[in-house]
Amino acid sequence: MTKDTQALNRPQNASWIWDLAMIAGILALCYFFGLGSYPLFTPDEGRYSEVAREMLATGDFITPRLNGVVFLDKPILYYWLQASAMKLFGLKEAALRFWPALFGIWGCLSVYIAGRLLFNRRAGLLSALVLASTVLYYGAAHYANLDLEVAVLVSTTLLFFLLGLKIEPAEKSRWWIYAAYCFAGLAVLTKGLIGLAFPALIIGSWTLLLGQWGNIKKLRPLRGLGILLAIVLPWYILAQKANPEFFHFFFIVQQISRFLSTNDFNNQVPGWFYFPIVLAGFLPWTIFLFGSLFSHLRRVWQKRQEQTSTLYLLLWVVLIFSFFSIPHSKTIGYILPVFPALALLVGADLDLRWQTFFKGGKNLQISLLTFSFALFALVCFWIPRVQSLEIPPQLLPYLKAAGLNFTVTTGILLYFRLHKSFRGICGAVFVSSFVFFYLLLNSAPIINQNSTKALALNIKNQLTPADEIVTFYKYFQDLPLYLERRITIVADWEDPGIAHNDNWLRELWYGKSFQDTQAWLINESAFWQRWNSNKRIYVLTNLKYYANFKAKAKKRFYLLGQDNETVMMTNLPV
Repeated sequence: MTKDTQALNRPQNASWIWDLAMIAGILALCYFFGLGSYPLFTPDEGRYSEVAREMLATGDFITPRLNGVVFLDKPILYYWLQASAMKLFGLKEAALRFWPALFGIWGCLSVYIAGRLLFNRRAGLLSALVLASTVLYYGAAHYANLDLEVAVLVSTTLLFFLLGLKIEPAEKSRWWIYAAYCFAGLAVLTKGLIGLAFPALIIGSWTLLLGQWGNIKKLRPLRGLGILLAIVLPWYILAQKANPEFFHFFFIVQQISRFLSTNDFNNQVPGWFYFPIVLAGFLPWTIFLFGSLFSHLRRVWQKRQEQTSTLYLLLWVVLIFSFFSIPHSKTIGYILPVFPALALLVGADLDLRWQTFFKGGKNLQISLLTFSFALFALVCFWIPRVQSLEIPPQLLPYLKAAGLNFTVTTGILLYFRLHKSFRGICGAVFVSSFVFFYLLLNSAPIINQNSTKALALNIKNQLTPADEIVTFYKYFQDLPLYLERRITIVADWEDPGIAHNDNWLRELWYGKSFQDTQAWLINESAFWQRWNSNKRIYVLTNLKYYANFKAKAKKRFYLLGQDNETVMMTNLPV
């Protein structure tokens, strides 16, 4: 019997209910607090939330639409979830971020469950603590887009497959396998093929390296495939029936071409892009990351057959990290699926060294951790003195408060290091992280410079059905949401370069082929005809277009307001 199997079968004295309730309760307080305290960030939060709003408005839950334009870039599940939150809680920022926060909590609970079953109770608790307080994971749980949901669904799939393959007897393990197929189906219904590709790639590589071909039978592939298809196929078939070009557009253009293409997509960055993202995103636990990975690699190298769970987690990190590093187009949130595995590796290693952390001069990591918090404090106090950064004055109190938080934490870490209490050190880091997160949430309205919320709410109550809202060579992704109505967008929709630029223009241009959009996706000539009519037109545009627009509008021009770089005007007196 391997060490992994012994860990799974050893008696557990601590209460599962207590641990799960404690983790869920603490994280519910930390994750749901302040969800609605800042406007939507664009483009993602505005874009995906507007798709869900239009589902409720039109009653069409098969074909997603963005500002009335068919939007088939992503599958349907996330929009369904967002629509359910709006239906239950109303059109509020807290409602729109409800599901990301809930997924964030579930991701930590699933890591605790896997850590406890694969290693022990303390390893599970440490892993959940580490994951919950990493800055990128927490930030993603407070951001209304697909990235965290996909990461949690993929990681739950991988964890449940591992538990199903490790737990004995087979009658008990099959339920983990079936649950894994369910989560894989939900992942495919959220982001597409990666929900199935990642488990196949990681489990296949793991089985090949260990030579444990019996895993294939344990996976119950025929029943599992039936479960997955029962979840996935209904919407895909209905979407294809409603939009005959859907399969080609979604699978070929969006799933395959997007991954293989070296051009035509934003965020063109080098292959090493995710190294600094993971190091920064895993703060404040990055100090323990290198030592943990090295220790696990050494154990796997020495006794691979006894460290099968660790090998699985390492393959998980390496293969997903490599997969997302291949395309030239990369976004920060794509790398989130490696974070649960990294948290488990760090949590398991900290558990192994729990009693020996301060012995034999092995406390260098604690010294580096303490130094890093002192450095964070120094940076927070130093940044306001750098005039070239042009820090908004409203942000200065938050920087000072963050600096004070890190200073106090440095002192607490020194105290616990002196008294050799690793439990106290972990607790101090966890609490300090959430104090910093609280300050970050409260400063978000200052940081968010692109929201149109203030301008939209300024005119929303006085709008009539006959009024037209227009954006001029700019699409503000949150504007239709806050106004709760479709807007007209002025752009050069015949520009041949649209297909080669990954931006809002191409997103909407793709959807033009599915329907007639001439009424609200218009060129400049059509716009000026409407502007010079007797119909009231409200226009929002970026400040860089303002002078040119005012010159062309001549006397029919009334400025209504400006918020940051966004200007609003109308063609008739108010």
